[in-house]
Amino acid sequence: MSHTQPAPDDALAEHPTTYSDPELRVYTDEEVEDIFESVVHYMPLMLPAMGALQIFMLALIAVWMA
Repeated sequence: MSHTQPAPDDALAEHPTTYSDPELRVYTDEEVEDIFESVVHYMPLMLPAMGALQIFMLALIAVWMA
């Protein structure tokens, strides 16, 4: 008995040529925006700001508890 489907590594190796869902084909043919890449530009501003906010909140809690 031989298998008709390719091995998982072989199936994922190339871009599929047939799709069962037409919307999936449109989605994969478009250039999809990477969410991570869109957020990385804000990290030099947001990371120090959130760090300062966290230090302020911890100091506020320390003063409140004292």
